[in-house]
Parts: sequence; C-alpha cells; structure tokens
Amino acid sequence: MPPITPTLQVDPTVMTNNWSGGLGNSTNQQKLVYKYTHPKKLFNADPQGAQTAFQTGVTRAIAANKYANGMAKADTNKAADNMVNYGGANWSNAGTTKKYKYAAVAPALAAAINTVLSTVSAMPKGRGGNNQARMNAWFTGMSGFYGKIK
Repeated sequence: MPPITPTLQVDPTVMTNNWSGGLGNSTNQQKLVYKYTHPKKLFNADPQGAQTAFQTGVTRAIAANKYANGMAKADTNKAADNMVNYGGANWSNAGTTKKYKYAAVAPALAAAINTVLSTVSAMPKGRGGNNQARMNAWFTGMSGFYGKIK
C-alpha cells in the first residue's frame, strides 16, 4: 500500500478532471434535472428580492473591477477556436433547439414592432429632418418596450 499523503495544495489537473467527469456522469445529469424540476423554492418566487441581490452582486463585481480584469485576461485565440469548433454549429442548431423560446416572445415583439411601425409609417418621408425624425421615433418607440417583451 502506498503511504497516505496529505493534500496541501489543489492540483488543477485533478480538479479539472473531477469537474469534467462530474458533468459527464449520467447520475449527476439525472440529479440536476430532478433538482431543477423539484426545487425548494422557485427561481422566480421573489423577483424584487432577486433583483436586489443581483444589483448587490453587480455592485460588488464593479468594486472588485471584475469585468475589466476578466476582459484583460480574455484569450482571443481561444475565443476564435471556440467559435470555429462550436459557435457556428450552436448558432445554427439554435434555430431548432431554441425555436420554442423565440416563438414565446414573437407575438409581443411583433406587436411592439407593429405599434411603432404604424407611428413611423404615418410620418413624412424624405431626406434630412424627415428621415431623422422617423429614425428617432423608431428608437423612442421601441425603447418604450424595453424590458416589457417577455
């Protein structure tokens, strides 16, 4: 038997392999689905409390300069590799796999577009000020739906 050796440091290779193996384990996948569909509390049970917690988290992240630090460490070569290897296929598959999500918001989005379109279509066309007014009306009209299309 080999001697028992205390672990005084975390081995990143072991940590990565444990993480990857845990995600790929079908028992863990079943547990994830079960826990998601049988929560102690629904994720949307307290929208105002969740928003406050989110805001607190964002404030903390900004104070720690987390976004800027993360962006400074971004590996653009790895990002390009991910796009080449996964991005195109994932984007293309989303047309099928996430169509139900788009279909759920499409009626509200179409109604918003049609509402603003009727306003903009009634405005005079032409170069310069007319087109600028139409563009501003489109922007202002659609901005009124921000956060309301669900």
